[in-house]
Amino acid sequence: MFVEFSKISSQSPIWIFQANKMVDVGSIKKIEDDTINFLNSWTSHDFEIKSSFKILYNLFLIISVESDFSRPSGCSIDKLINFVKEINKLHNIDFLNRLNISYRNEDMIEVVNITQFKKLILDGLISKDTIVFNNTIRNKGELNKNWETKALNSWHKKYFNVK
Repeated sequence: MFVEFSKISSQSPIWIFQANKMVDVGSIKKIEDDTINFLNSWTSHDFEIKSSFKILYNLFLIISVESDFSRPSGCSIDKLINFVKEINKLHNIDFLNRLNISYRNEDMIEVVNITQFKKLILDGLISKDTIVFNNTIRNKGELNKNWETKALNSWHKKYFNVK
């Protein structure tokens, strides 16, 4: 059951799927329509899942499930992953490659693979103060607090000589 994102409580779990490239406006509209259709039919053990989504910066597909209403099972999470795989095929996008990292480069958002990210650090083009997207956050409340954060405050810090 699809609901507005603002209606999902802050403690509700989220999944952040980052595309490997910026998604064009035409594809965004189709992905939004397909996601609403998927969420309206998404179930866990034959029970509706109250859920929502947001697409941010034409790069991130964020899905959240209202934890006070329903909890997705392993099978329902598999359905979500299969849905995202279908989006990948339809739009020639990869939302499932966890080796891609996004960061802010002035007013732009850059997407690089982990090898490129490490090289940019060595070259001094990314610092511990660079704003990165921490896609490992676990609930909706962290989205506004800890998602866009300095590399020093995220799992990315392991690539710097920082304790």
